[in-house]
This record gives sequence, C-alpha cells and structure tokens, in this order.
Amino acid sequence: MRASAFDTIDEELEDRIRGIEKFMQLQIAALSPVEIRDEFREHSVLGPGGDLFQVCDEKGEWLYRSSVLESSHVPIRLPNRVAEQPIYENFDVQGTTVRFATGRVVVNSHPYTVQVAAPLNEFYQALERFRLILWLSAPVLLILAGLGGYFISRRALRPVDQITSAAESISIRNLSGRLEVPKTSDELQRLSETLNRMLTRLGSSVQRISQLTADASHELRAPISLIRTTAELAVQSGRTNAEYHEDMVQILAEAERTTRLIDNLLLLARADAGESGLQHELTPLSTSIREAIEQGRRLAAEKRIELTADLDSHPVVVRGDSEALRRLFFILIDNGIKYTQEGGRVQISAEVLNGRATIKVADTGIGISESDQAHIFDRFWRVDKVRSRDMGGAGLGLSIARWIVEQHHGSIEVQSKVGQGSTFTATIPLGAVSS
Repeated sequence: MRASAFDTIDEELEDRIRGIEKFMQLQIAALSPVEIRDEFREHSVLGPGGDLFQVCDEKGEWLYRSSVLESSHVPIRLPNRVAEQPIYENFDVQGTTVRFATGRVVVNSHPYTVQVAAPLNEFYQALERFRLILWLSAPVLLILAGLGGYFISRRALRPVDQITSAAESISIRNLSGRLEVPKTSDELQRLSETLNRMLTRLGSSVQRISQLTADASHELRAPISLIRTTAELAVQSGRTNAEYHEDMVQILAEAERTTRLIDNLLLLARADAGESGLQHELTPLSTSIREAIEQGRRLAAEKRIELTADLDSHPVVVRGDSEALRRLFFILIDNGIKYTQEGGRVQISAEVLNGRATIKVADTGIGISESDQAHIFDRFWRVDKVRSRDMGGAGLGLSIARWIVEQHHGSIEVQSKVGQGSTFTATIPLGAVSS
C-alpha cells in the first residue's frame, strides 16, 4: 500500500510540473517578472495541489516561491540537464513531511527548474489506519482461514479415510474384498484402482499358495500312507524273507518317489523366491539333449518305444545352465514316454530358426484335449490324475520345464490332438560366441 500510494503521489506531482510548464509557455513571453509572479500566485490558488511550488531560472533567480516554502528556506536542486523523470525526495517543512518533485523544463529556449510539493499527512494517517486494520483483522482472517482449511482438508481427505478403513478391513481371509473406487479422475481414483489390482494379485498368489499346499499335502499323503501300511505289515510275525524283501522294495520305491516330489517342491519354492541358482554360460545344446536321451532310453526300452533324435549338424550354442537344460529335455522325453502306448515313438529334434534354438519333442501318445492344454503347465495339473499317479508323476514336471525355459529367456508351448500325440516346442535364444 505504501509503494502504491507513493506512485500515485509522484504521478500527481509530475502532472503538476507539466501543468506549470504549459502555463509558462503561454504566459512568460508576454509578461514582466512582476506580472509573472502575480500569474503564478493566481495559478497556485486556482491550480491543483495548492500553493506548494517554486520556480527558478538557470541562474538560480526565483521567478516564484510559495510563502510556506520561502519561509521554511526549502532549497531547490538545480538538475544538470532536462531529465525524463523528475527527482523525488522528502523534506520536513514546519513539522510536516512533504514530498517534493523537482524537474527541469525548457520554455522559449530557456531552462527553468520547477519544484512542486505535496504534504504526506493524509497519506501517513491512511497508512496508520490500514496498519491498524491489518493488526485487528489478521488474527480473525488467520482463524477463519485455519477453520476453512480444516474443513476443506477433512472433506478432501474423507475418501482417503474411507480407503484406509476399507484396506484395514481386508485380511488374508477376505482378499476378495475391494476398495470403492471414487469417480473423481484424480490421484484417489488411480490409488484405489492400483490397490484393487494389487489385492487381485495377492488373492491369486494366496490362492496358488493354498492350492499348492493342499496338492502337496495330498501328494505326500499317499506315499507316506503306503510306506506306513507296508511297514506295519512287515513288522508282523510269520512273514517270509521274500515277503520282507518285497515290502522293503515297495517302501524304497515310495521313498524315492517322495524324495523326488520334495526336491521338485524345493526347486519351485526357490524359483518363486527368485533364487534360481543356475549358472549361465555358453553351452552346446546337443550335449544336454544327448545326455537326456541316454537317460530316457531305459524308460523307452521298458515300453518298447522308439526314441530317436534329429539334431542339427552344426553346433547349436546357447547361454544357459547345462544341467538345467538336460533336466528340461529329460522332463519332455519322460512325459512323452509316459503317455505313449507300447510300440509308439518319441522323437526329439533341434534346429536354429530366426536366431533362436528350437527344440521339439513329439510323441504318438494319447494326446491332450484343448481344454486341458491351457492348464498343462500348471503345478499338480494332470489330465488323468489316477493314471498319472500310477505312473509315478505328481504333475510338477512341466511346471519345472516352463520355469527352466523362462530362466533362459525362452518360451514353451504344446500342440496336441487327442489320440494322435503331442508336440512340445521350446525356443531359447542363441548365445553369442566370440570369434
């Protein structure tokens, strides 16, 4: 307010200087010095601003001085040249602060110095009144602003409180609950939608964990029950050595099957925790394939299944873990042998297509229906659960196979028709070989 008031006063003083300049241009050439003083006195009475101005020529001789300024001996500064803007300064005149503006004008080729003034009493009184109003109104305004901010913030944060209450009510027992999404198109809506998507993922994860625990318990219960029953029979008296031997063989087979199941579960648990433990290095793919074939020949021979390989004559090198790759190919070969009738055929081939190693394991087995193909890589999923359990399978092999392929940045898919067999295709990026 102070700066704005001074700007207004300075503009009025500058306008008065310009008015005196116009008056001098009209009167000074035709009048004597005495007449000029009379005209200035009349101008001071009739003009704006009252009798607070003085004029002198370039020699410092006064053309006119207001009585108040003359009696107070107010000096006048003689500018060196005609300035675009007047010179503003404050002086105390008879106990009153007065604002002065000094400017240089040229009339009939003669320079004159014009000084006009305006008292600042009313200005300072208005400033004091404004300051008093501020002191009295500022606390009230602050209180009102605080109350308004409180109510506005409470209203703005009400959806956040609702989200907090809803989130606190959701636990692992009711992950199906969802937050209400406000239709506000702002951060709260995006936050609610994000939390709902997170709850969906958590619900799916918890459901998979619960299903995994239930399936694992079910798979472990059968061999453990069989081991217990066989052991109870073995401790009974009156059994022959041959019967004892048969019991021990059965217990050993079930123990081995249980051990494989536990190893597979541990592998998948480490995979879920992000601890792959694989050593990625340049590996000839044909070596892992041949080792898997040799491992599966005995199983194929037991069912008189023809096991053949069609490998690329050029070495196919990938960056991966050779032991994990061997396990991947054996899982696919073992799966083909299990579900192929006696006298059938299982063939594994490898070639390079579009910069990727493509491995196919095809069998002439029972095939997989289209509805089951979508779940064939899920854990503990088996098309025929009774038949798979009799074959020693727990439904984890293909899940492990998919995990191994994904760890090598590849993909795996199945094509199958019921009664015609299945073809599993795995693709793995080639490894860069330095020349």
